[in-house]
Amino acid sequence: MASRSRWRKDRLLILGYHGIAQHDEHQWNPALFITPRLLDDRLYTLKAAGFTILPLGEALTRLHAGTLSERSVAITFDDGFVDFSRLAAPILRAHNAQATVYLTTYYSERRLPVPGITAAYIVWMSSAFAGPLRSVPGYDHVDLRNPAIRRQASEAIGRYFTGNRNLRAAEKHAMLEGLAAELDFDLTSMQERRLMHLMSTEEVRNIASLGFDIQLHTHTHWAPPVETIIRREIEDNRERIEAITGRPATHFCYPGGVHYPLLRSWLKGLRIESGTTCTPGLVSAGDDPLMLPRFIDHSRVTHVEFEAWVSGVASMLPRRPVDDEPQVAAR
Repeated sequence: MASRSRWRKDRLLILGYHGIAQHDEHQWNPALFITPRLLDDRLYTLKAAGFTILPLGEALTRLHAGTLSERSVAITFDDGFVDFSRLAAPILRAHNAQATVYLTTYYSERRLPVPGITAAYIVWMSSAFAGPLRSVPGYDHVDLRNPAIRRQASEAIGRYFTGNRNLRAAEKHAMLEGLAAELDFDLTSMQERRLMHLMSTEEVRNIASLGFDIQLHTHTHWAPPVETIIRREIEDNRERIEAITGRPATHFCYPGGVHYPLLRSWLKGLRIESGTTCTPGLVSAGDDPLMLPRFIDHSRVTHVEFEAWVSGVASMLPRRPVDDEPQVAAR
């Protein structure tokens, strides 16, 4: 009843995803990765219940024109992991569903794993290790056999790798190799399987040719409160995306869910048409186009919770305050 109401017809639900697990990534970080089967189940639920899946740009245009179909949904994926090309795109196409990929382009141009999440994953996988870590400062002794300590160390070391903004990709990768060697982790095998990798330029070009929309997520997944950096991050990101796709890149997703008042004013000057957050909710025509709510679906969202959000019921219920984005390892 809620999904067929006039209230719901005048609103758009933007669904947000990150990665599709190629191996066991969903066990390491269920807020960041879901299984292919879960994505397939979600799309089946939407189609079976008669929801209309629209491309993001079209959905926003129709929202403001008052011509949305009943139960309209737009689907987005953050970051541009290679698993989108390998797993998500075939599933979406099987359901005749479109999606927008918010691509961060720096590691898309390099055949290297993203360092922050890779370091966090390596530590999480090293459940037999106890001793000193020389490749990361502050770990004279760590007992990764303890699950709670291992989880804490995984998150902290992931943040450490991401936080080294002055290091080049090759330097961070050398640090990763040192960490993997200390923990007796097979980094080479992980790279061959391309876990924690973004799509290459050619893979992005291929999915764009299939009709998937590629949009802005900053060049290096970074949005500090410095206008010159923001401008460079978005312009570098846009230049690369438009060169790959031949289409305008005017829709933006806040990396890490980070936003602040000045950023919105800078985005206006950069001709950004929309900005999606990780704040849960449905979009109405009166919402600030640069602060659009979005429901981030992940492995811990039950089927009932998913149905409640797509129908609109969940947005009417009181919720406890939460962080703006599910806790995921730093990119």
